[in-house]
Amino acid sequence: MGIFDIMGPIMIGPSSSHTAGAAKIGYYAYRIYDREFREVEIHLYNSFADTGKGHGTDKAIVAGLLGIMPDDERIIDSFEIAEERGIKVKFFYHHDTDRHSNLARILFLGSEPTEIIGISIGGGKIKIIEMNGSKIEYEGRHEALLLIHKDAPGIFGHFSTVLGNEKINIAYLHSVRDAETEKAMSILKLDNHCPDYVIAKIYEDPNIIKVTRIEKINFD
Repeated sequence: MGIFDIMGPIMIGPSSSHTAGAAKIGYYAYRIYDREFREVEIHLYNSFADTGKGHGTDKAIVAGLLGIMPDDERIIDSFEIAEERGIKVKFFYHHDTDRHSNLARILFLGSEPTEIIGISIGGGKIKIIEMNGSKIEYEGRHEALLLIHKDAPGIFGHFSTVLGNEKINIAYLHSVRDAETEKAMSILKLDNHCPDYVIAKIYEDPNIIKVTRIEKINFD
């Protein structure tokens, strides 16, 4: 057990699960989406829905979507900041016993609608569990690469070789593919930082469509 398991995360309160966790879900959803957005729907489930407003879950998750960290006092002004940036935010509240008690479903609207689902598991810890209907698992404890690529022979060998040549170790790799579109999505959790020039090398394979680097938050 670590010190943060006892004391909890550095954050703007009142709740590590409903405030810090929500901010992290929003932040990682924003990093995974990795583009500008002007309209977003936020669906809160179960405990998030019941006590979200009282614990500032709504403001925290919007703050995360704006790139604001859990310890930043601007969390309390996130609605106003979103309005100043011209971002429309709509909230929906649900109860579903088949869903996790602290679950947020975030839908980025626009030309490339994207759905990202995250859960807060206590003490400020979170997991991103789904993207566009595909199961993923990302807790924010590693830097990660999210790759969208063609489902082509040798593609895993390509990015594994690029990373290996740069002494960047892959701690975990999960991939899902869509046989209909012949595209795949892979998430790679890394033990080391992946610089821009390495990402450029990954792009040298024409089967790579998009590479998004997700940098971890440096505190729990």
